[in-house]
Amino acid sequence: MVAIQEVQRLQTNVEIVPTQQSKETRINWLRWITDPDIRQWMCGNLPTKPEEVYHWVDSATTDPRRHYFDILLDNKPIGFINIREDHAPSNTGEIGIVIGEKMHQGRGIGHQALDKLVSYAKNTTHLTSLRALIKPNNEKSIKLFTQSGFTYTTSVMIEGTPMLKFEKQLV
Repeated sequence: MVAIQEVQRLQTNVEIVPTQQSKETRINWLRWITDPDIRQWMCGNLPTKPEEVYHWVDSATTDPRRHYFDILLDNKPIGFINIREDHAPSNTGEIGIVIGEKMHQGRGIGHQALDKLVSYAKNTTHLTSLRALIKPNNEKSIKLFTQSGFTYTTSVMIEGTPMLKFEKQLV
């Protein structure tokens, strides 16, 4: 079984493309971020009602400090990944990632999407570092980010939720 999973990891065609305002995006995001199995790992006061999620999608695609990308597998959306730039004069951006289609979790797709996002940040933005805030019991995300060169720096509280901060220098 492990050998089959490794072959599946190597044969995936993962791309990230800028998120567009569309009915499909709104429906997917609503389904993903309201799923309790996914939502448990997310931080902050996230929308739960359809109209709130649709507004969130629309603002994510128009705010110049937010770079949202759909994660595509064989041209089908299976999640999203983003960088939110801190306010000036900071040159740091915060990363978030959701693999919303559960059948594709744990297959290395997050690694591929994160590598592409880091490359985008290095080559397209003014950012010099990236940060990820991860819940302490989210072992999969901790492994993803540490394997991608992020280093644990400190623990912080975000809206009453303990989080681990991981950072990566881009220069």
